[in-house]
Amino acid sequence: MFVTTRRKRPAAAVAAIAILLLMSASFASAADRFKVDHPLNPPAPQFSGQCPLCGMVRSMWARTWTEFDQTDGVSQVCSFHCLADFTRKSGRLPKNIRLAVYHAPHMMIGSAGAVIVIGSTANGTMSPRSKIVFANLEQAQAFVSAQGGQIASFSTALDVAQADVSRENTMLVKKRLKKGKIVEPGTDDRCAVCEMYPSRYPNNKCQIHAKDGKIYHFCSTQCMFTFLENPDRYLKAGFSPQLIWVIEFNSGRWISGRSAYYIVGAQDVYGPMGFEAVPFDKKSDAESFAGQHGGKILLFGDLTIEKIFNR
Repeated sequence: MFVTTRRKRPAAAVAAIAILLLMSASFASAADRFKVDHPLNPPAPQFSGQCPLCGMVRSMWARTWTEFDQTDGVSQVCSFHCLADFTRKSGRLPKNIRLAVYHAPHMMIGSAGAVIVIGSTANGTMSPRSKIVFANLEQAQAFVSAQGGQIASFSTALDVAQADVSRENTMLVKKRLKKGKIVEPGTDDRCAVCEMYPSRYPNNKCQIHAKDGKIYHFCSTQCMFTFLENPDRYLKAGFSPQLIWVIEFNSGRWISGRSAYYIVGAQDVYGPMGFEAVPFDKKSDAESFAGQHGGKILLFGDLTIEKIFNR
């Protein structure tokens, strides 16, 4: 008969294990202290606004929200990514930039005093490399010790976002198409205004996603702005647009209709319905086009069907 006996651990080994367990628990509690819901779920209705570049709503993405003095019709975006994208589009950095503090999104602080943590384990917005805003260095250092990342100034964080934005935009369009945020018109889909087939006009097609989930396809920006001016003529009352997508003239890719630069009055460029508002992603490209073909630049909020026809 064999009897097994459990060997006792030396007291020093037991103490070392206890210290390691205590350190591990302390680290876990420190990491948990910085974990927050992002995006906010459920959405927080006290935060209102929508990013005109990507369609994100502030009630969900308030932790990375950015405000600034109105520039080309835009005064808020959801993230460093969209701020970098808008700077690329408009050709200038907006003035008086204010950033939401990640752990206290009701607080907006000036960009000069913000401390940014780049590339931590915390979720970002529109970018796989998060950029988290803190109001002071001590809070940022405590966050880095628990969640990783590197501390940077606002200008450095924006430089990083600008270096990544074009590549990320390509990935985002593919992701939106896959998830149905953008939907290519099928061969049987008809324009909500003229009933032509948008799929036959790949350079002019555009679409509106309503808040109720319905998608309205259009053969041209002329038809889309006709619809937006009087949707009750085509639908039951209560229509509210959520996402608006148009095809950019130069690249042929989908871009946000809310932040596009439109040329009206071009001398020799027409759409399937005739007169058209020609969309551009970058202001400089719209200016170059107008120099060659005539016309003037209008923003989404200034565009009406009358301005498309009154050349």
